[in-house]
Amino acid sequence: MIRREGGLLWQAHPRTKGSSGYPDAVRESEHFRSDRFLGGSFQSLPVDQSQKRLCEARCLDLLDEMNNWTGPKYMIAEGDTYMKYPDDETFPQLVVNYVKLDRVPKFKEDWSPIVSAMRAGDYFVSSGEVLFRNWGIEGSGPRRTYTAEVEWTFPPEFAELVWGDGDKTGRQLIPATELTPFSSHKFRVPFDVAGKKWVRFAVWDSAGNGALTQPVHLK
Repeated sequence: MIRREGGLLWQAHPRTKGSSGYPDAVRESEHFRSDRFLGGSFQSLPVDQSQKRLCEARCLDLLDEMNNWTGPKYMIAEGDTYMKYPDDETFPQLVVNYVKLDRVPKFKEDWSPIVSAMRAGDYFVSSGEVLFRNWGIEGSGPRRTYTAEVEWTFPPEFAELVWGDGDKTGRQLIPATELTPFSSHKFRVPFDVAGKKWVRFAVWDSAGNGALTQPVHLK
């Protein structure tokens, strides 16, 4: 049905609640390895203020492990709004997806551009305080550069280039405490392709907020 309709599916609340043990339990299954299975949802629960990143252990560890297991898998921001009241605010309390599109489709138009962009990983997840203007990998040889134009509200703490070799995950931290609040910066991080199956980029601020791009599998 998902293939016929051109849809996507993913694991809600991975590794917690009623999804405890998943998607780990189905990592070898045909449906998990399908390109229709996008990955897992991202929501900062349970909240742990000792972590330097939002949903550091449950969400980000899973993101990296999924990409070591198989082909491209991503995190999709989700929010549980439940019952809402007129004076409730949703934006400051939700993690959201910013999808890269030429234009926003009208409600009555085909939504396939959004689905295609998400399947390609052309979006980033943010809590709102850190935003990517643009991002990508420059070069095609053994030495490449990850570039990212980023803006933020609170003082930034660090940026990081994260990668996996199909088994283990590594990272390069780029201190950013010298950068001022309410500002922006273009990061350029050279890296060696050797020993790297995929890479992703993230920026985190002094309050633990941040934004992350989706993993890019290297060819």
